[in-house]
Amino acid sequence: MKKETLEEAFNKIVDSSDYVLFDYASFEEGAKWKQERSYSEEEVIELLTKRSKHFGTSLKPFDKILLKQDLEWFQQYKKK
Repeated sequence: MKKETLEEAFNKIVDSSDYVLFDYASFEEGAKWKQERSYSEEEVIELLTKRSKHFGTSLKPFDKILLKQDLEWFQQYKKK
């Protein structure tokens, strides 16, 4: 999947609309706000590790398997 720049995303919306309800500066501020609310990949991995420790089993081989499954799930569904 090709990543698009903020300008490309804005232009795509403008080109597909009959009218523009916002300007580029507002669009940029909205993108910054959304990015600040998102978790980084490192934060997600840290949360999955904590989840695995909290809900995992006390048997050593199985806690590693649980974390491995969580990380594989994350890799499958993360946006690239």
